[in-house]
Amino acid sequence: MSESQCAYICLENSDNCCEITYATSTRECKLGQSSCCHTVFDDMVGSNIIQASRKYGEYTKMLFVSNGGVLGDWADEQFCTKGHYAIGYKMKIEEPHETDNTEVNAIDIICGSRGGDRCGDKASSGQERWGDWTGEALCPAITFLTSFSLQVQKHNDERKDNTGANYVKFKCRHLKDSGNDFDLSYPPGYGVYGSYGEWSDACPVNSAICGIKIKIQPFQGPEVDDTSLNDVKFFCCE
Repeated sequence: MSESQCAYICLENSDNCCEITYATSTRECKLGQSSCCHTVFDDMVGSNIIQASRKYGEYTKMLFVSNGGVLGDWADEQFCTKGHYAIGYKMKIEEPHETDNTEVNAIDIICGSRGGDRCGDKASSGQERWGDWTGEALCPAITFLTSFSLQVQKHNDERKDNTGANYVKFKCRHLKDSGNDFDLSYPPGYGVYGSYGEWSDACPVNSAICGIKIKIQPFQGPEVDDTSLNDVKFFCCE
């Protein structure tokens, strides 16, 4: 492949492509550290395109809220494919019942390219055993998750059934726009117990949420109160 052919590929796929470099010595077109949607290149057989690694742990800002639950331990963070950002989310929720409610048991962020295309990757950080997955809540076209608010039932030792986190909602925004954000929540937008706290900080301009880390209490055994997911942090990437 020639250098001009490599440059043309990058130009034609600028909505998905974050960085392409040309290796003169091997005449190979390399997808750089920021990667691209692999589906763009599926039909380019023999084109000497080298794919970059799909996961990474770099970020520019961490988002958190002050009302997170106190129980549980922080799980490992998980990120979208490099060059992808969160375009929506879904939750695993246990519906209210007579004994030991846990409400939110997991949160998945759905990842997409800078052009808003879905490439099949997501990030979750872990989950507990209870509940069912909601449908997806997606940002308007070519906007991304940039801040969040968490609904939490404050822990009370005298209460026999604490639930921890009950719901999460977000704001969506264009990458290069510091204003004009959009509220995003999965209907009805709130859980049964607790209340929403203040909004987190927002990702800086030219960045959006790209990763997640949850604080989760594992199964406590029979006759012991379970709360499952208690708190969450999100990561911003340029």
